[in-house]
Amino acid sequence: MEELILKLKEKNKTISCCESLTGGMFASSIVNVSGASSVFVGGFVTYMDKAKEILLDGKDILKDKGAISKEMAYQMAYKVKEVLKSDIAISFTGNAGPFASEGKEVGLVYSCIIIDQDVYHFKDHYKGDRESIREQCIFNSKKRILEFLK
Repeated sequence: MEELILKLKEKNKTISCCESLTGGMFASSIVNVSGASSVFVGGFVTYMDKAKEILLDGKDILKDKGAISKEMAYQMAYKVKEVLKSDIAISFTGNAGPFASEGKEVGLVYSCIIIDQDVYHFKDHYKGDRESIREQCIFNSKKRILEFLK
């Protein structure tokens, strides 16, 4: 994450996150880097649907598309960016296993990155155990943000 923190500082950008399946891993990986407080605004961990409903105004999305959906990933990123006033927001929602959820397979992850007004959606299928799926999600997202900030 050091490279991401340096790039955010260089570009004078702030970042926030809204996490579900990653349970705060992205935020934790950022704050493990000295100097992160100059770019990391904060984040939400909306693990249960109740949190998505209350904090994210996600009741209709939960009913129509489910927690593991492109629409929920967008709502998560949009809401955290709006509330915390960051330049960049990232979200993660998916199924780390060990069983299918909402009829969606283990390893399915939707993420969304919003940079200023630009919105990027991702649908990934990761392999491995819970920890591996979550780690792959964080690694790929960091890589994607860096690519967008070039």
